[in-house]
Amino acid sequence: MKSKLLFLLLLTLLPNILSAQKDGNEEGRGAYKTRTLFNLEKYWDSSVVCSNPHKGWEFHFFDNGITRYQDHLKPGDYLEDFPGLRTIYLRLAWSYLEPEEGKFNWELIDTVINRWTAKGYNISFRITCKETHYMVFATPEWVMKAGAKGSFRDETKNKNWEPDYGDPVFLEKLENFHRAFAARYAGKSWLEYIDIGSIGEWGEGHTAYSGWHDVPVEVVRKHIEMHRRCYPDNVLIISDDYLEQRDADDGADMAILDICMKNHIGFRDDSSCVYWYTILGFGYSNIRSPEIFDMVWEKIPVVLEADHYNSIKKYNLWDEGRRFEKGIEETHASIIGFHHWPREWLSENQALAERLANKCGYWYFPKYAILPDTIRKNSDHNYLRMTWENHGVAPAYHRYDLRLQLKNKE
Repeated sequence: MKSKLLFLLLLTLLPNILSAQKDGNEEGRGAYKTRTLFNLEKYWDSSVVCSNPHKGWEFHFFDNGITRYQDHLKPGDYLEDFPGLRTIYLRLAWSYLEPEEGKFNWELIDTVINRWTAKGYNISFRITCKETHYMVFATPEWVMKAGAKGSFRDETKNKNWEPDYGDPVFLEKLENFHRAFAARYAGKSWLEYIDIGSIGEWGEGHTAYSGWHDVPVEVVRKHIEMHRRCYPDNVLIISDDYLEQRDADDGADMAILDICMKNHIGFRDDSSCVYWYTILGFGYSNIRSPEIFDMVWEKIPVVLEADHYNSIKKYNLWDEGRRFEKGIEETHASIIGFHHWPREWLSENQALAERLANKCGYWYFPKYAILPDTIRKNSDHNYLRMTWENHGVAPAYHRYDLRLQLKNKE
C-alpha cells in the first residue's frame, strides 16, 4: 500500500515580491504572463517535531526475550507523546512462535501488533535462532530432535544450543517457518522492515558467545536468499556484524557485502556507544565501517541502534547523545533505536529525542516557489515550480503525493 504524506503549503501573495519575469510565447498562443518567485525560508520552523512515516524513533518492545522493555509501561500507555516514535521493534526467538512444528503461537505478537498499529505505529521484526544466558533453545528444541545438527555452547552461564546454520534440516524448518510468517504478515501495510536475524548471537551474525567461529559465506548466502524468497517485496535489513565481526581476513566480508547488494538488503549498526568499540578505537561515534552504509543509504534505509542505556551510562559514553547523533550523520540512518525503558529514557533525553526525530531520515523544507499571478480552473497552463531542501540525513524512500493548497483569492 502506497503511503501518503500531505505537505500543506500556504502560499500567500505578499507585497515583498523578490522578483518577477515576463513569459514569452506559451504553447504558441502568444500568452503574456507574470510569474512571481517567493522565498519561503522565513516561514521555516525547525522547532516542530514532524511525525513523518518511515523514519524516526524505534521502541524495542521485545528485546533480549519477551519481558523487556515494555514491562515498565502502565496499562494504556502507548507513548503517543514520544517525539517522532513511529516503529515498534519486536526481537524474539523462533521458539516462542513455533513451539511445536507447524503449530504457531501468533497470539504472542498479534496482541502487540493489534494494540500498537491501532495507534498508528508500524512494526518491525527480528526472529532469532541463537540467544545467550537465559535461553537454551532459541531455535525450537524440536528442530534438534528432527535431526538438525548443532552443539551446546557453554561460554555463558547456561549452555545454549547453537544450530549448524548450514544444516539442511535446520534450513528446511527455518524456511517453512518464514513462509508461514510471511503468509501472515508480509503484505501488511504496517510492516516497516524485516531483520535478517537467523545467524549468530541475538541474530547479529557474529558468534561472540559461541567460540568466535566464522559462518561460511555460502551459508550466509543461503540465509539471505531464503529471506528474499520469503519477503520479495519487503524492506530487508541485516546487521553489519555479518560482515565485520569475522575472524579471518580472507575477503569473505566483501563477498557477503556483494550478496547483500545483489539482493537489495539494507544495513543496520547495533554498536553505537558500545564500550568495547571505544577500546578498539572506532572513533567518537563507534561506527566501525561507515563506508558500508555509504553504499546503500541513498536507496535503502539504514537503522542505527544504541547500546543498552545502562551500559552507556556506566562507561560514560552517552555525552548527552552527541556520540549517537554523530553516528546518525555517518550512517545516514532513517530509523534510530535505543535499549531501555522508554519513559525513563525520555525523561532524561526529551530535547535530544525531539532534535534527532527530525534529523534522522528525511526532513524536507520548501525553499522557493514560482507561480503565475493568474491561476485558472481546469487550465493546463498553471505552471508551478518549487525548490526543496532536505535538512535530514537521508532521502525519503517511499513515494508520496505532493499536495499544495493555495490560499487568498488575490
